[in-house]
Amino acid sequence: MEQVCIVFNFNGVLVNTRSLAVQLFNQIAATKGFQSIQPDQVEELSRLSIRDRCKLLGVPWYQMPIVGMLIKAGYQDAFPTMKAVNGISKLLHDLKARNIKIGFITSNSQHATREFLQNNQMDFFDYEYFSSNPFTKFRDLDQFCKKFNLKKEDLIYVGDELRDIRAANRSRIKSIGVTWGYDSSPLLQQGKPTFIAAKPDDILSFIEGE
Repeated sequence: MEQVCIVFNFNGVLVNTRSLAVQLFNQIAATKGFQSIQPDQVEELSRLSIRDRCKLLGVPWYQMPIVGMLIKAGYQDAFPTMKAVNGISKLLHDLKARNIKIGFITSNSQHATREFLQNNQMDFFDYEYFSSNPFTKFRDLDQFCKKFNLKKEDLIYVGDELRDIRAANRSRIKSIGVTWGYDSSPLLQQGKPTFIAAKPDDILSFIEGE
């Protein structure tokens, strides 16, 4: 790698949105007749594919994108007051100190994203990519590289979901799956990521090993 660039998926990696997602889903479920998520189901759901989660909760597969967009919309009001994942800010500073470029890909609004970054003293990314659709990760990775004229072999994509890892594999980009987001470690392993990180510091250790 000539110039390493670490690209972060935003929700679930930089900010832990899982509990908020559960809260928002239960609000949607109450109006649409889905099964609500009980506290003791959260870990079980983290081990299931998105399709199996839909089956368990009685969400028709064709409605999943709509539910996802409604949850994403609910994030925007909450973002400014949310805290970054513990240890993430330090990781970003450590990466910058080592002259490693950092970027993110998100479908959040620019306004909400900017407020979150400023409030958490993390507004110093080299590359920012705002997607219009949370379900186009493979396309977003390709567009990210084109927009910033970056080589795929110099990128490492950090995600918290199996679909992140699969998108990186499809784009032939190295990937790091993190276990503090949505999907469990066994589920992430199904996608065969380059590395699994249990805490932010693990990412730095992996990069230095590379």
